[in-house]
Amino acid sequence: MIENIGKNERFSKNKIFLQNFHNEVLNKGVQGKEGEKVVTMKIVSVGDAPDRHYLLPAFDPQTGEVIVDNDKILDKYRSLIESGEIQSYKNPIEAEKDRVIMYKEIIGVE
Repeated sequence: MIENIGKNERFSKNKIFLQNFHNEVLNKGVQGKEGEKVVTMKIVSVGDAPDRHYLLPAFDPQTGEVIVDNDKILDKYRSLIESGEIQSYKNPIEAEKDRVIMYKEIIGVE
């Protein structure tokens, strides 16, 4: 069976959010560094329940740091999750499949 990854409303909404986040970081010139790499998002999969995982930016453009505490990442985006602007995945594997596609499309590299 061929999966319909990248062809659904959840993918579209989440990609729009991440693309806008990335663009805003670039437009404001507030990229960060992680070692030698320039960071604009650092997309991570974070769960708040066994069947709810989200693709969220771990990079905080206000501090220039990558947030490593998953609860802090969730708290930062809680209102967008609750409003439906960011939609959940059933598990981290499902989220990771979309993350790989989105990252390449938004950043332009794997």
